[in-house]
Amino acid sequence: MLGDLTAEQHALARCMSNLSEEAYGAGWMDGLEFALWQIVVGDRRDYGRLAVPDEHVSILRSLSVAAGGWIVFDDERDETWVSAADWGPP
Repeated sequence: MLGDLTAEQHALARCMSNLSEEAYGAGWMDGLEFALWQIVVGDRRDYGRLAVPDEHVSILRSLSVAAGGWIVFDDERDETWVSAADWGPP
């Protein structure tokens, strides 16, 4: 849940959600965390109707480092932080 996140984790979740809104008009599109991770590691550039610019990639990467991990969506807990060790390095 957003209320369970630190300020850094919340900022990452908000950024990810904003990109989902831009790409699909949805607050958290199914699979968002995986698609954006592929963008962060350079495996893709597009997400929905959005060509993610380098600036957004750098922001996602920086927010992930600051948060010490990544945000995933859990059906029971909503936005949930996962440590970098459990997710993978940015």
